[in-house]
Amino acid sequence: MVKASRYFLLLITIIGFSIVLPRLYWTAFEQPIRPPFIGYSCIDHDFVLLRSNDGVTRTNSEGEELTRKEYESKLPLMYTRQLLMNNTMPDSVNGVEIDMHLISQNQSSFRLQPEEIDAPQPTLFPLYESQSGRASIEMPKDFFRITWRMEFINAESNKINEEKSRMFSAVLYKRGFKFPAKSINGIPTTRKSCDEGYFIIDSADQLFHVKMVKGKPYVRKVEIPDEIKFRYIKCVDFKDKLYYAYLFSTNNSLFVLTQYDYLLEKLDVENINPERDEIRIYGDLFNYNVISLHAGSITCQTLNKDFKKVDEYKENWKISEDRVEGKVAQFLFPVQLKLVDENSGYIRFFFKFNKTLKWLILSLVLAAIQFLIIRKRNRETKSQLIDFGIILIFGIAGFIAVNFFPNKFFK
Repeated sequence: MVKASRYFLLLITIIGFSIVLPRLYWTAFEQPIRPPFIGYSCIDHDFVLLRSNDGVTRTNSEGEELTRKEYESKLPLMYTRQLLMNNTMPDSVNGVEIDMHLISQNQSSFRLQPEEIDAPQPTLFPLYESQSGRASIEMPKDFFRITWRMEFINAESNKINEEKSRMFSAVLYKRGFKFPAKSINGIPTTRKSCDEGYFIIDSADQLFHVKMVKGKPYVRKVEIPDEIKFRYIKCVDFKDKLYYAYLFSTNNSLFVLTQYDYLLEKLDVENINPERDEIRIYGDLFNYNVISLHAGSITCQTLNKDFKKVDEYKENWKISEDRVEGKVAQFLFPVQLKLVDENSGYIRFFFKFNKTLKWLILSLVLAAIQFLIIRKRNRETKSQLIDFGIILIFGIAGFIAVNFFPNKFFK
């Protein structure tokens, strides 16, 4: 029983130090990489980059350094106010007369991080009135869920509104909805220009648009090809009102769903994986910049307003594991354990195993030191074989654990 309690304490100590030691190490020695901000110039149709590593530098895609004024003049749709102040704003760009309303109407910004996908998801959603006649959107008194039917639950009494539940469920059933819902996607906040309800994927991977119009259900099935399945849908609320959402498919493709005609438009981009990469999309009067930010690279794919690719820029750099601090870590830690991860919104154990066997060198050195400690304490080597095994497997964390709880205290 005493031995069992000791090994339990050893396990807890090893887990603790496998979390703390790597975190302390990376906090002290990691050199963070700041990826450049990539813009696409509508003036000379080239990429311009803004870097802020050791001071701010501005270059074009060939690496030629630009002054601040030159950089801003190449991005007139981004630095409009500054160019107007300097009286250098062009009257027209690419044959299109420029005015502030037109620029503002076509500007859009979108960001999706992996931690938003691998994260706890809500199970109850508010359904707002889409045509309330009010200037602002008001919060409803009930919330809905979709299991074997669509149920509305009063937030104050916690009772199901049967009449409303039956009404919406019946319309969903008539439209061919297969219960339950796999995902419910919308903008569940009153801080938006208008309410367009939710886009819901049913158990048969069909896509439906559901909203409430003057208290009545509005349900429309969106026609999508059978071979396309969506892993994630992110609704947007842009000024131009051209489309409802960005849709990310299981084969790493990106789509938009247009408003009014419900057409599914595929963007001419490649390798869009929101479960691994941070996705940023910037839209302006002429182009969309689709940026994929990975651990060791950044890719910007520029599209025209018809979602066709016109240019691409990619930049790579060494990830932390390939730099000096990463190579040193390979000698120190057999395994690195974290409770949080940059690609997840959960708190749980995240294991990162050493891909090399370099850590065995330190483990052997620590095992030799442990042998000298045992000899100095006049302990029998045979009784310490399990401790040697713990040190060889868990390295420095195991060495600290077996010396923090030595055998002599548990006779």
